[in-house]
Amino acid sequence: MDKRAKMSRRAIWIVLLLGLIFTVCPIIWVFIGAFKTNAEIFGKPFNLPKSWDFVYIKQAWSLGNFDRYLLNSAVTTIGGMAIVFLTACPAGYALAQMRFKGNNLLFYLFLMGIAVPVQAIIIPIFYQMKSLGLIDTLTGLTIVSASLALPFSIFLMRNSFKDIPTEMREAAYVDGAKEWKTFIFIMLPVAKPGVVALMVFTFMNIWNDFLLPLVLLISNENFTVSLGLFSFQGSYVTNYNLVFGGTLISMVPSILVYLIFQRQFTSGMSAGANK
Repeated sequence: MDKRAKMSRRAIWIVLLLGLIFTVCPIIWVFIGAFKTNAEIFGKPFNLPKSWDFVYIKQAWSLGNFDRYLLNSAVTTIGGMAIVFLTACPAGYALAQMRFKGNNLLFYLFLMGIAVPVQAIIIPIFYQMKSLGLIDTLTGLTIVSASLALPFSIFLMRNSFKDIPTEMREAAYVDGAKEWKTFIFIMLPVAKPGVVALMVFTFMNIWNDFLLPLVLLISNENFTVSLGLFSFQGSYVTNYNLVFGGTLISMVPSILVYLIFQRQFTSGMSAGANK
């Protein structure tokens, strides 16, 4: 390996290390802060807590109504994931494996949805949900969240099914399998990495979303965990240990989901980027 290649490799490692530090340090800071008193946070911000007691996390849980917020987020996220799965997988399969008039045009129309930022259409979304009577409901939030996730989801699943040889579908057709049977029992299991990546991406996207709940939800009892955390921070802005505790509670589900499915997620996203 020549000198230039070594320097390039070192530069890459330095950039990756800096990115890791900027990513991990806030998480560590929140985790440690959830176990400290306010005096420790302000007096010795870089020291470990004297006691690893869960008292502030428990207080944040009870005072912040996080059980309700987590339930609302779970309902919205699971519902959104179901809609995305039932829509994006068949659509991606049809666009990748089936030949029909307008196939490419339809795909490019879906791609246009990726280019439109949600901020540009949030006002029409609000008035549309208001006309349907779905403002301040988890149903309305679920429908909108899933709809906004569909363009990228269809793009990802199309590319995942593109990686599967068309000969598999043709062989199933020769054996007498109908299209839906071929899709469900043959093609979908083969595209499992892409499906897992789709589910993880959708989970992260809906669970961590703040803008849509802020616009579409009004009642505190309907708040998701991101919006509930924002409200909790406003109420206990001077109690940093409680704020850290609430933040840690809201972070745990996302971290666990990613750690459990990180390999499948990486594999599925890599497959989706090949085309």
